[in-house]
Amino acid sequence: MKTNLELYKVFYYVVKNRSITGASNELMVSQPAVTKSIKVLERDLNTTLFNRNKTGVTLTNAGELLYNKIKKSMDLIISAEEDITSLNNMEQGTINIGAGNTIMQRYLMPYIREFHELYPNINVIVHTVVTPELIKRAQVGLVDIVFTHLPNDVPSNFKIIKLKKLHDILVVNKDSKYKDKTISKNDLKELPLVLLPFDASNRKNFNHFCSTNNIVINPLMEIGNDLIIEDCALNGLGVGLVVREYVKNNLDNKNLFELKTSFNLKEKDLVYLIDSNRMNNTIVNNFIKLLEHDLEVI
Repeated sequence: MKTNLELYKVFYYVVKNRSITGASNELMVSQPAVTKSIKVLERDLNTTLFNRNKTGVTLTNAGELLYNKIKKSMDLIISAEEDITSLNNMEQGTINIGAGNTIMQRYLMPYIREFHELYPNINVIVHTVVTPELIKRAQVGLVDIVFTHLPNDVPSNFKIIKLKKLHDILVVNKDSKYKDKTISKNDLKELPLVLLPFDASNRKNFNHFCSTNNIVINPLMEIGNDLIIEDCALNGLGVGLVVREYVKNNLDNKNLFELKTSFNLKEKDLVYLIDSNRMNNTIVNNFIKLLEHDLEVI
């Protein structure tokens, strides 16, 4: 293409406004500049595009042909520019957030509520499947940001940002016979443990601790929801393995009691992951701003 596309834009606005003056005002350039652009376009195309008169301009047959060809393209370009402006102003768009049920319920929900209040026109889609599946979806652009606990296998092209240190603890209610005891590693074999399923990502640290210390446990119950484990402990149905930070209210109110142990379970990190190839997303970056007071690394 030998002709500068900017000349077609000027031509489009002259036709739209039916005058050089109107195009000049909308494009915010001088009238001589508009006139010069039209002359250059006519020279490049070796034709006359406008008939000039006292009231403005009208299209020649060649001008009519050209306008009919470029109008749809110019309308699409202008519409795209308006969409980008709306996106940057958070007036429309979508964010896809990925997290397991525990993180969604225990950590993310207040931030999602705040985000929705700030940007009610942004559509929030939540994906609550296991972390490996969330990462797969993020790799193909179906999920924008993944929240998970480490350790977890994360591809090298993902940026990992730490949010909080979390601590696994064992809890019981006030009536439990274990409440005032100090629990040793060997005692774990006898405790009526209420745990997440063996393959749950939130149980990985505990599995590693047991295997490292040659401890074979026999859980009383395995439940796929962290909130139900907390309820089981509250109702005296067993010793729940939970995250201290997630049950803080019940610990502070002395509805639950953290068991004293002669050992420490490993810390784990609450993080979010973003594919480094997809980081320039205005909507996601505005959601992340809500988390800034939690960030350890950014």
